[in-house]
Amino acid sequence: MQDHFESPIFVLGLPRSGTSMIAGALGLCGAWTGSTVPGGVPANPKGFFEHIVIREQITKKILTHLGCDPLGVRKLPPVDLQLEVPKLADAIREVIEADGYKHDMPWLYKDAKLTLLWPLYQKAFPTANWVIVKRDEEGFIDSCLRTPFMKQHSQDRGYWEKFAEKYLARLEALKKSGASVLEIASQDVIDGKYERFEALVEQLGLTYRYKELTAFVSPAYWHGDADNDTRGGAAEPPA
Repeated sequence: MQDHFESPIFVLGLPRSGTSMIAGALGLCGAWTGSTVPGGVPANPKGFFEHIVIREQITKKILTHLGCDPLGVRKLPPVDLQLEVPKLADAIREVIEADGYKHDMPWLYKDAKLTLLWPLYQKAFPTANWVIVKRDEEGFIDSCLRTPFMKQHSQDRGYWEKFAEKYLARLEALKKSGASVLEIASQDVIDGKYERFEALVEQLGLTYRYKELTAFVSPAYWHGDADNDTRGGAAEPPA
């Protein structure tokens, strides 16, 4: 039996870009996600799909150790992050095995903050598949300005423009690093243009499930409006 531990699927991108939707859809297609941050809140009624323990006990603690914002919003690590985290893969293995992972399927960790720490995770998992979820910058900013746990940081459009630049610079560095990077636009999936998602599923060694996908990607949940954006990918959803 193939051991899938060494080749995880890491889903990342700008916050509020649709990472939750894509991670949830990949979970429906066979990726193991484990115990994740629950949904049931207006910002993500179907779930955030971030592994709780990895986020709280590993990712956020690394950011704190660096003297950075554990929410991944204000003070950020440098683009050329050089920190070594010995036995990071072992720590994650312990967490997900305790959560029931059996190594018999690809496992997935989604977190917008991976954008800030990707060099560490890439060193720990050199054969990982990185899925960058793309959203137009104006849509991202609009979402930040109407989503409570984002706009608490700032209600200034210029602030989020600069924030986007910082995240996008790190995503560009990841793409140029030689890592296995795949990209998908969340809006295409929302609009029912599933061809690229189907190709992504195939590239990741998962099973495309059209019926489940169409039920999950519902405009009632994934299209935002002026008062309440329900698109996935929070910078810091409630645990």
